[in-house]
Amino acid sequence: MRVTFLGTGAATACPLVFCRCPVCRAGWERGGKDLRRRSSALIGEDTLIDLGPDIMSAAFAFGVDIGQVRYCLQTHAHSDHFDAGHLITRLPEYAVRDLLPLTICASPQTIERMSSRLALEEEGATLLDKTWQRRLSLTVRPMEHGDTEVLGARRVTAVESAHDISGGSLLWVVEEKGSAFLYATDTVRLTDRALSLFHDRGLTFDAAAIDHTYGPGTPGGGHLCADEVTEEISRLREAGCLAPHCRLLATHLSHEGMLPHREMSQYARSKGYGIAWDGMRIEI
Repeated sequence: MRVTFLGTGAATACPLVFCRCPVCRAGWERGGKDLRRRSSALIGEDTLIDLGPDIMSAAFAFGVDIGQVRYCLQTHAHSDHFDAGHLITRLPEYAVRDLLPLTICASPQTIERMSSRLALEEEGATLLDKTWQRRLSLTVRPMEHGDTEVLGARRVTAVESAHDISGGSLLWVVEEKGSAFLYATDTVRLTDRALSLFHDRGLTFDAAAIDHTYGPGTPGGGHLCADEVTEEISRLREAGCLAPHCRLLATHLSHEGMLPHREMSQYARSKGYGIAWDGMRIEI
């Protein structure tokens, strides 16, 4: 299983438009791994995690073809993770050619919120109506905690997140040919039900991408800071959910309390994990 990180930044991306802090200055001056688009990931060529606002700039930069995507796993409907404008261009009025059918997997609450944002782009547009689904050439699979679907060559499982409970935010487990990948961005502590699900289903992760919105000693709302990332990795290891060779990577990084990429990577290595960057590819 190949995972390409299309974006590894938090809601504001990095550098921020008006900020001159050391992390944002590093983005302006160094470029490269210090530039972070809003978080999204591509599994193989056909499975996208989050249809975010920066996926096309990432596609151009990293040579991936978003047109090949057949499946979209949506974590939630916040604007840094879902761009309704991208989805609305699937309408015939936009003269899209060679359009492949798309399956969207998300919680019922997320689907409702995505529909509300679609309606702002095109009056009446919704994911809740079969007519509109046909017009958009897509199907919708509502999924809740513990639900599993087979999508092409992969099996995906929805896991509850403690990030936006009312919005039905989800984490995702992707399995392929005996390998398992946990995508756990936009969450605070992994819930007891999440850990129980991993244990009960015998899930052992070969790689995991974990929310790391804030730096050391900088706790924030609805997300993990560096110290909490270390704690969550320990909880996963104690629960027997991490393979001995598991690749642990931080994603969804903001500038708050953070260090530039090179320095942050040195810190992370001392704690037993790595810092992902935009365009990073791993094989699981």
